[in-house]
Amino acid sequence: MEKKEKRTQDMDGQLPGQTDSGIPDMEEAMDYLMYHSHYRVGMVYDFVMVCSAMINIPKEYEPGIMLTIVEASIVMEVVKNPGITAAQLSRKWKRTRSALSQSIKKLKQKGMIETCPSPENQKRILLYPTDAGVRLWKRIVKNKEEDKNSIIERLLKNGCTLEELDTFYRVMDIYTETALQQPSGGWQDLIPE
Repeated sequence: MEKKEKRTQDMDGQLPGQTDSGIPDMEEAMDYLMYHSHYRVGMVYDFVMVCSAMINIPKEYEPGIMLTIVEASIVMEVVKNPGITAAQLSRKWKRTRSALSQSIKKLKQKGMIETCPSPENQKRILLYPTDAGVRLWKRIVKNKEEDKNSIIERLLKNGCTLEELDTFYRVMDIYTETALQQPSGGWQDLIPE
């Protein structure tokens, strides 16, 4: 661990590519990034794989009500935006409509949401929360807050600083935006307009 940390900083304690003026030396920064990219890309993929697995693990939000994170997120969106469509959710989350339709079907069976054709276009199906869905939404919000606080607490106990967490969230936001802007082979190819 100590060796890895020493390799990432130069003699002045700055990361390669940093300058006193705040303007990065791009050539030095790129050399540094290329040197460490294999390890770091692996870290990103590991993180994504763990998150991917987590969204598919059902969790009990109320006695007898098991939902995946995707299903809980759909309930939250439908409560916040009654009349939203599967196509709108699909575009927002960059998931195929067929993937979402399976989750929507399960939520209908569990009595959390209901569908209704749009008055303007009978083929356009609108999603609405049921009373049970609204009650569950309150529990989901509380649970999400508890999970977030627990994760932040564990990260801080394991040596992360608040500044590092802020940087992580900033990088995650920029990374997501960058991935969504990929010209081909990106999300645009998966999601119909």
